[in-house]
Amino acid sequence: MKLNRRNFVKNSAILTAGFGVYGIARNATASIMPKKGKRVVVLGGGFGGCTAAKYIKLNDPSIEVILVEKNDKFISCPISNLVIVGLRGMDFITFKYDQLQKNYGIKFLQAEAVQIIPEKNQLVTSKGSIEYDRLVVSPGIGFIENKEIGYQLSLANKIPHAWKAGKQTEILKAQLQNLPKGGSVILRVPKSPYRCPPGPYERASLIANYIKRNNLGGKIFVLDPNDDVTSKGKLFKAAWGDLYKDILEYYNQVDVTNINAEKMNIETNKGNFTGNVINFIPDQKASDTAFKLGLIPEGKLWAFVDSYTFESEAIKNVYVIGDSTNTGSVGTVPKSGYIANSMGKVVAESVVASLKGEKPPKPFMANACYSMVSDSEAIWVTAVYEFDDNVKRTITIKNASGTPHERSKIDAFHQISWAENIWNDVLM
Repeated sequence: MKLNRRNFVKNSAILTAGFGVYGIARNATASIMPKKGKRVVVLGGGFGGCTAAKYIKLNDPSIEVILVEKNDKFISCPISNLVIVGLRGMDFITFKYDQLQKNYGIKFLQAEAVQIIPEKNQLVTSKGSIEYDRLVVSPGIGFIENKEIGYQLSLANKIPHAWKAGKQTEILKAQLQNLPKGGSVILRVPKSPYRCPPGPYERASLIANYIKRNNLGGKIFVLDPNDDVTSKGKLFKAAWGDLYKDILEYYNQVDVTNINAEKMNIETNKGNFTGNVINFIPDQKASDTAFKLGLIPEGKLWAFVDSYTFESEAIKNVYVIGDSTNTGSVGTVPKSGYIANSMGKVVAESVVASLKGEKPPKPFMANACYSMVSDSEAIWVTAVYEFDDNVKRTITIKNASGTPHERSKIDAFHQISWAENIWNDVLM
């Protein structure tokens, strides 16, 4: 089935084929999975990578697609905040990759990327070297350590970030469950740009709601280095004022100067804060994998790409999508699961066109972000983006974005529908 621009968001084809999971190679540089025809390797089994793999097959079923991912399951960051406060279970946000293999003939290799050999069009993995015609890399997000203030990623078991769903989600959930009466939580918002969702302000709202509905009589202190709430600010602040006036304290333009994990204390320019639980979300950068593979320019934090095709500026025949991309080279889009999903569809068309020697259609993306502000009400923001020939970047289309006038229960229902629909689009 050839998927054109008009129907590229539809999941209308069921292409059943066999699949293979390949064993460990004795030598990581030894060639595995011999190439016989056109092949695209996709590195990263998140929102961007899975979407790219699926939609490449939908655009051209003759292309062999291999999805390389180090984890055996997909765990969704969107909705993970609901898991943290006990409104959903981990099983609700956890999925296998088997439907992509069964329905589209995508091959799955559970392995970690080691190196790209550009002159040979090879991806070296922990299980062997794979040859490709095109390589799509969707490596996700990375975190910045700041030893000057006492923050290291090794502290994450004690003061979790919970910004990658999975073990960190469960750690923060367990800490909240042990929050004593009158206890306090400190949530540090990362400096923009950062991955969202999971959203820091949604999380703050849900933790405040957790304290309220369990009659804990405690507080949550939200420490934000940004000038103000970075998204849906009026709606969040209205909810905080109406629902959590005596529970949630928000501080903007906060500079953390020291973290003492043993004493559970954070020193800042706005005062010192001590909590029973500290959810410190660090500032962010491209994933460590993107750096290791040579996709990040020296002295930079993000991968630079051609804003029309998403081909890497660093390595030919390699395309980078998702959270690790540089906003300046792509355009005004945020770092979200929905945008990664959109990028996956754009790069699928770009890669297929490249293999045919054709020009891909103009990039077009959309974003929708729901945020729960209580256990029963939500808010949202939407936007649509298109490549602009004049500025050579993706820009927000005027009058194609919006937010609601107020929080509502129906939007809480819509959030779950949104999540189930995007999971289906990405994985099924």
